[in-house]
Amino acid sequence: MKYLLTIAICSLTTGECVAPKLEQFNMDNYYGTHYGCVRAGLGNSFEILFDGKTFSANHIEKLELYPRFSCEKIVVPPPKPKEAEPGTPS
Repeated sequence: MKYLLTIAICSLTTGECVAPKLEQFNMDNYYGTHYGCVRAGLGNSFEILFDGKTFSANHIEKLELYPRFSCEKIVVPPPKPKEAEPGTPS
């Protein structure tokens, strides 16, 4: 079982939410524990909003931006067994 972290940056002004690509920020999407996912959700959403590169204080204020995140339980299927190459005994 893993937890899928989804972060969205929302605007009170427009009523819209946008989910940034976490890979763009070198952030993981999957966590082994709920605790780890929630901790990353809080920290990563803070980092996205306040890193000073993505949004300025003026931008956050003008659009009334805020973070939203969720940690969803997902079942990760086991890896498929490797198929034997033709001509090799099974």
